[in-house]
Amino acid sequence: MNRHLAALMLVVLVFSPTVYGQKWKLTRYEGHFGLGTTNVFGDIGGSPEKNNLYGLKDIRIKETGLSIYAGVRYKIRADMAIKLNLIYGFANGSDVGSKNPDRNFSYRTSFFEPSVQYEYYFIGDYKQNNAASLYNRRGMLNDYKMFTAYAFLGVGSVFFSPKINFNGRGPYPEETVSGYSKMSAVIPLGLGCKYVIDRFWSIGFEFGRRFAFTDYLDGISTAYSNSNDTYYFGMFHAIYKLETDRYGVPLIFKRNRYPGPKRR
Repeated sequence: MNRHLAALMLVVLVFSPTVYGQKWKLTRYEGHFGLGTTNVFGDIGGSPEKNNLYGLKDIRIKETGLSIYAGVRYKIRADMAIKLNLIYGFANGSDVGSKNPDRNFSYRTSFFEPSVQYEYYFIGDYKQNNAASLYNRRGMLNDYKMFTAYAFLGVGSVFFSPKINFNGRGPYPEETVSGYSKMSAVIPLGLGCKYVIDRFWSIGFEFGRRFAFTDYLDGISTAYSNSNDTYYFGMFHAIYKLETDRYGVPLIFKRNRYPGPKRR
């Protein structure tokens, strides 16, 4: 009897890291939704200081807009994922207190960004447990970390619609305000983190910079501009994990596809 028990414990010790190390495959799909902030850095507004910490000093609370976010994440590996983002945001800016205070231009804009990003988790989701630490005090499997963090890089596009107010001064000769496309490619880059609430729900925050291939996010391009416009998203979101079967199909689709027997 003792030999059988010893053999069983040996099997658990050998195979449990492998079995539980693959549990991420059972929840590799995630749905996201949330709210956040938006800041656009173009030719209108901006910090009067030359050294603005890569645009971070250009962030002003009164010029921070709202953004609405939805997304879907798919885990490629335990430490890698891809995510589809759909973001709709608003922003505004003014020359008041900027490097061009006498010009006195201002703008408002709205934009929509669909994008795909690759994520690498330098603090991953799951622990490598041994047989003595598989269960928590409630007798539940405790093989995930409470906090995770990742870096991301992606590609996408942005559709924008700016409205400029010249405040009675009119555009200067060096300003270009017409004949431009209101769509551009963008490159998202940034950091994110998640905090696990329970087996299915998490909350997260993501901060990322978008490098646009246009100088017209604020509706204007000047002769003195030496770079394209950029914008930042700070996003708070709720995350829900979808369970899958061993073939990788989300169980929610299987329930709808194969309903139980009808009651008489």
